Amino acid sequence: MTNTVKRQLLRVNLTTQDIDRDNIPDGDMRMFMGGRALGDIILYRGFATGVEPFSPANQMVFCVGPLTGTHAIGSSRYIVHTKSPLTGLYMSGLAGGFFGPEVKKAGYDAVLVEGKCEKPAYLLISDHRVELRDASSFWGMTTGDTQEFIKKELNDDKFRIACIGPAGENLVLYSAIISERRAVGRGGAGAVMGSKNLKAIAVKGTGKVNVASPKDFQTAVKTQIADIAKNPTISKLFPLYGSPLAMPGLNEGGIMPWRNWQDAGLLKGSELFPQSWRSKYVKKDVRCAPPCNVKCGKLCLATEGPHAGVISEGPEYEAEYALGACCDITDQAAIIEADALCDQYGLDVISMGVSLAFAMECYERGIISKKETDGVDFKFGQAHLLAKFIRATTYRQGFGESLALGTRKMSEKFGRGSDEFAMHVKGMELGGYDPRGAKSLALVYAAGPRGGCHKSGGSCNELSFKELATGNTRFLTEGKAALCKASRERRVLADSAIMCIFPEGAVQTKTMMALLNGATGFNWSIEDLYTIGERASNIERAFNVREGLRRSWDTLPKRLLEESLKSGPTMGQVVELETLLTDFYKICGWDIRTGIPTSEKLTELGLLDIAQNMEYYIKCRS
Repeated sequence: MTNTVKRQLLRVNLTTQDIDRDNIPDGDMRMFMGGRALGDIILYRGFATGVEPFSPANQMVFCVGPLTGTHAIGSSRYIVHTKSPLTGLYMSGLAGGFFGPEVKKAGYDAVLVEGKCEKPAYLLISDHRVELRDASSFWGMTTGDTQEFIKKELNDDKFRIACIGPAGENLVLYSAIISERRAVGRGGAGAVMGSKNLKAIAVKGTGKVNVASPKDFQTAVKTQIADIAKNPTISKLFPLYGSPLAMPGLNEGGIMPWRNWQDAGLLKGSELFPQSWRSKYVKKDVRCAPPCNVKCGKLCLATEGPHAGVISEGPEYEAEYALGACCDITDQAAIIEADALCDQYGLDVISMGVSLAFAMECYERGIISKKETDGVDFKFGQAHLLAKFIRATTYRQGFGESLALGTRKMSEKFGRGSDEFAMHVKGMELGGYDPRGAKSLALVYAAGPRGGCHKSGGSCNELSFKELATGNTRFLTEGKAALCKASRERRVLADSAIMCIFPEGAVQTKTMMALLNGATGFNWSIEDLYTIGERASNIERAFNVREGLRRSWDTLPKRLLEESLKSGPTMGQVVELETLLTDFYKICGWDIRTGIPTSEKLTELGLLDIAQNMEYYIKCRS
């Protein structure tokens, strides 16, 4: 096979305005591939323990993968790493669109940003030209307007832009980074940018994205297309319904939460199913960027009623869950509007919706009153509350000041036992999959690197349907650790490649191997690829250990551990977390008492410096 392709890291210090470029060693590319795994090791090596998320010393690493910008299906993605202001721990988040490929065409596989601009600025990257430009006139703009007006200032609509909205500027703890209409949603990366006075990154590249072996790579792309075509869910149903396709099965199985996780599987759930609203609201099936043949995006337009004229490239499953079911709202037009507002203001739809739902339950229990909620009757099921309090949260006005904190800090503020139904893990609000109905999901949340994320610690969607197919076996703890670990490492592999998780679900591992070897020239085996996934998972765990994480932090809301549902297919179920955790730590090679990766496991993975570091923390515990 031909020689490997050279990769480059761009370093930008916003305080000093120093700009440096380093070649990424082949050894690092072999061990960490790119994307998520590469960003993990860059962040771990360069990050000082205990740095506050809003400190200028907090770093942000924007990474692409070896497939980004190529002809591989689903490869138009990038990933951002930083320390989360929502959790105080490791955070990474992906988004699709044109931004990632443009970074690659500009000649970079990673862009590291640190420091703080003296005044609002945006970072311009045009091939070798890199500079900071004044963004004072864009400060306060929505994400859509920011992208439009930066392109106008540059007199060049070929620039691709990742930016924040007013929520990030106002340091809402779960604010997002938006590129086109695509979001790096979870964990508050937008607030980190806001704390740095960095409004946007605008990139244009004129280079060509090369692969090591063009002929082998093109053969692998043809195989990938064939793999996807053989999977009717991905090739036929996803283009029709997008990620909400999963809603009927999850609702019927008692896994889709309602009313802040007090219920699951309600009959009225059908009102949120895309099979019910597609014909009324969907105007066009869209893809985030080529090359993609899935077209999971749905351009939705409300044409009547109080929400007429509102348009969104969504909502996807998590928006339907968080802004809909979790708040007991089934008004689809209101959800479309809320989804669009979150994109424009730069908010994570999951944390926004779950924070609203938590506040609704607090109100109905009498823990808060109209005095706290700006005189509003803050009950479940009121669709008109969505837009009003999304705006209030963005600008931290009135009750929005509380909502901007997220559920963990709100429960600390409200007290009176509200922490028992604050649906977060380590500060991050839970994605829309109830582990009382599929026990492996408990480990995705409790032991995942980002907190209550439904993806980074394994795929809740994939695991839910695997477990539903086993009948009542889904309620057992046996074998669930192995399921979660395998799902996690496959997910890290996809995030490092980078390949969108939707088409990736139809792609055989040997096809993924062929794509990556054709792109890089490294000749990885399938075992090598999964080792990269395991290696990255351990780096993420080690990062969190340095920030204080131990076994006691790997927990779930009390509602899931002690409170069973009173009806439906998961009636009577709770999560037996301690058994699941012990099994998971054993299979991962982590110390059972502390949850810290052992030096034996880390050494086996070639992470010798981290092995010594973690051994110190285990001994301190002893």
